Amino acid sequence: MVLNDFYGELPIEGYSGNEIIITSNSDRFGPPPQQAKGLKPIYASGTDNTGMALSVEKNGNQVSIQCLLPITSGGASYKIRVPENFSIQVKSECSRSNDVNIQNTKNEIEVNVCHSIRVKNVTGPLVLSNISGDINVIFSDINKDKPISIASVSGDIDVTLPAKTPVDLEMSTVSGNMYSDFELQADNKSLHRIGGNTINSKLNGGGTDIKIHNVSGNIYLRKG
Repeated sequence: MVLNDFYGELPIEGYSGNEIIITSNSDRFGPPPQQAKGLKPIYASGTDNTGMALSVEKNGNQVSIQCLLPITSGGASYKIRVPENFSIQVKSECSRSNDVNIQNTKNEIEVNVCHSIRVKNVTGPLVLSNISGDINVIFSDINKDKPISIASVSGDIDVTLPAKTPVDLEMSTVSGNMYSDFELQADNKSLHRIGGNTINSKLNGGGTDIKIHNVSGNIYLRKG
């Protein structure tokens, strides 16, 4: 599932069903004004085929959902439930002020937005990046098939891993600090400081590649 240009809070939750369920408590999707009787809303970025200012297209196994509301509209409050085994991709421009909250999924997640990302009870693999918000990730388990990448420019990154997860870890921050309750056995040859720190370490003998990079924020790596 690919989600484009949503505005404001965007909660996405995996569940054990087989349908995509989109709800909204916004009053903007009520009956149109009397003068619009027999007419349909028009949006510059596409055709609304849901009655909720969304354009939904299916191409093979991929479902694309485009939010059609202009940034001057103030957005709408959507909530999306998806089958827990769906892969999810979220993209949004900085002008959309999009905060993404994903939980209870068991497949790949890719999020590229400017603001906060919260991911909970997931297995990955993950590719997460933002500019000005925090990133919070809590893994229920780790999918070992693909690497994990988490990057931010100015927000903090807080990641919780299952304590016994075998990981090849790379963490770096330019002007922030790094904190962890894991015992990180760093190779001195790979530890260096250039306005910040980069550390490479194997957790529980090594395994899944996990890269966590930050520029001006802190990194917190916790045992689950």
